[in-house]
Amino acid sequence: MTMISTKTEALRDKTGRFTGQGAFDIDGPALTTRFTPLTQADGELRVALEEADAILAGPGEEQPGVPAVVCRASPGAGKSRLARILLAEKARRGENCNVSFHLPTLALAEEAAAEALDLGLKAQAIRGRSAPRPDGAGTMCAKANLVERASRLGIAVRESFCRRVDEDGEEKRCPHFDQCAYLAQFRAGATHNFLANSYLSLPDPVEKCDLRIVDETFWQQFLSIRDVPVASFTDPRTFFPATMAGDHADLLDAARQVAAALIAGTSPLSLPFSHADYAAFAALEWRGKSPDPTLMPDQCGIQQDKLLKQAEANHHQVSRFAAIWKVLAEAREAGLDATERLRLVSHDDRQLIRVLRRKPLRHQQPMLVLDADADPEILSVLGCNIRDIHDVTLRPNAIVTQLHDRRMTNGSLLSKPGLRETWRQIIAREVLTDRLDRNGGVLVGATRKVVRAFFEDAGHCFEGMSEEEVSAYMLEIKLHGAHWLWFGGRALGSNRYKDCSSVIVIGREELPVCALEDQARALWGDAPGEPLNLLAPDAAGKIRMPEAVVHYEMTDGTPKAVLVPCHPDRRVRRLQLQSRELATRQLIERLRLARSSYPKRVFIGCNIPILGIPVDKLVSWADMLPERVEAAIVDGLLEKGGIRLSASGLAIDAPRIFPSVEAARTYLKRQKKLPPIAAMNLAGRAAFNRVVWVKIKRDVPHARHEAAVLLAKGAAPERAADLLWGPLKYCETLDGNEGAAGQQ
Repeated sequence: MTMISTKTEALRDKTGRFTGQGAFDIDGPALTTRFTPLTQADGELRVALEEADAILAGPGEEQPGVPAVVCRASPGAGKSRLARILLAEKARRGENCNVSFHLPTLALAEEAAAEALDLGLKAQAIRGRSAPRPDGAGTMCAKANLVERASRLGIAVRESFCRRVDEDGEEKRCPHFDQCAYLAQFRAGATHNFLANSYLSLPDPVEKCDLRIVDETFWQQFLSIRDVPVASFTDPRTFFPATMAGDHADLLDAARQVAAALIAGTSPLSLPFSHADYAAFAALEWRGKSPDPTLMPDQCGIQQDKLLKQAEANHHQVSRFAAIWKVLAEAREAGLDATERLRLVSHDDRQLIRVLRRKPLRHQQPMLVLDADADPEILSVLGCNIRDIHDVTLRPNAIVTQLHDRRMTNGSLLSKPGLRETWRQIIAREVLTDRLDRNGGVLVGATRKVVRAFFEDAGHCFEGMSEEEVSAYMLEIKLHGAHWLWFGGRALGSNRYKDCSSVIVIGREELPVCALEDQARALWGDAPGEPLNLLAPDAAGKIRMPEAVVHYEMTDGTPKAVLVPCHPDRRVRRLQLQSRELATRQLIERLRLARSSYPKRVFIGCNIPILGIPVDKLVSWADMLPERVEAAIVDGLLEKGGIRLSASGLAIDAPRIFPSVEAARTYLKRQKKLPPIAAMNLAGRAAFNRVVWVKIKRDVPHARHEAAVLLAKGAAPERAADLLWGPLKYCETLDGNEGAAGQQ
């Protein structure tokens, strides 16, 4: 990656016009990935996982951190399934091991647990307290909401809500204890528990664990990014006793000095406070916390709710106030002049202190990380002691077409309905192609906000629905004949779309510069001797990402590159790679390309090169756009099976393209000849052979000869035309390679 510009020749579109700054030829060697042959993949994966097991089971050197081995096998390589097979083989050999297997979602955990049971393991999926019961009768825990609130306050949940035995031997139980579905699952005697990744940062619900296997990325849940209102930080604390009035006054004076320094743009570390002073202020904040609520398992829900409300507001403030002092104490102890983990932000005319920290790994058992996107520098800073890394990279069995001269930003896709309509036309063309060929289905991916905008364009109303309900709806409903998915956790680990024949990715996930830098501040901020290279705002106050030359990997080995916004700090760039390039690859790989029996079709609607996805063809935006009549034909074929190419036919059968007869008539006047089928970008001979051009004259008064296009479904074209448009006086099949004269 080179942070320079270039003036080599840009590609042209199909009309010969320059498309602006897009892909260009470069000197030097082409980017080439070392792919593992598919015939060797299973063997290499087995060796990698067996070596990982031996390393984690051994004593190893005494080093700080959680012992970890990373397996970066391509999405769809089969690493998770093979890991379960090896666990079953160990169990059959009598090698006892209690394993917690973490996956992105509960649904994936249940799917994996069912497979593990089939392999002969004592396995179960652990459902959280707020998860629905398998029988649908409420949540797993009858007091799930109360328990979650208490857990956020750091209150011991089982002793406060489930069962407690006092010093005198008196036992107090929740009224639902004996029938509790949540507690019952821990009495099943499972040795292999399958849980959501969210449990990595929560108290361990499983009593015994010898090994953790973590499937897919998990590092983001260990970031702590919190905002503290300046006004709250400098206001008097509520629960300080009168005997601490002097300490209270000193604390508030220091808080006001810290806030004033941040507002003035100077460092709080320039203030005359030592490491011991800042640490004392942090401890003092906790002494001013309201007393913990006296919760008992046998209390009713109403009483427990009242007790929690009294403690919640104050606890959140205290923990965040203490975090500010702790950041300053750590920075002072490290000998720093400024801290990267505190910054002033504004929101709704309020000034806030943003506190950026990383949370330590909660569980210390050896960890096997199964993640194609695993970054050792990110995992190491979280506290993983990485003992080995294995890479198994498989070549996607796909024909990949990528847009090279447009970034398709989230902002442009959200603000321009016309741009979304153009993408709808591209999607419709691919759906038609797929139905006429493999008919496996089309997957469309974008950011969640963009996906929602497409649904709303189509008339779907989400008023009164929660965000989770909206997500479930968009995942279940086909739109424009395609499945829809978005970047992020929903695109991890799922095999739901493995049978789809093609995937279209619209745009990319591009986190704002400040969001990326905040993640980096939380992970690496205040590292002695290696400050972050953070971007400064320009004269207008905007922060702009510089461009870098990033190489495409072309299937034919041609060295090509493009200018792409890339952060100059290598650590921030790692985070950008995770959320942008690798998130795109994860979505594409829902089709399980490496093990596909035929080449699937991939369209990347953004010019960002994607690691591990070699490109067969780079196209300009102008080359991707359907011709207007082509879009009309596609709509007509998809929705009705045919379309007349007269002005009235276009307006009736493709109203989104030609909203009126006059609009269609004006268009046809400019066309000497309608395009032939061969020019319609319908891939595959099957698609080409099933689309038939005909010339018809309907049996109605004042009818004229009209060109028309229809789908031949085994019946004669004349019969299909008669079913579509009623009795005909005349019907002749035309040569689709020649097209037809425009009809007004």
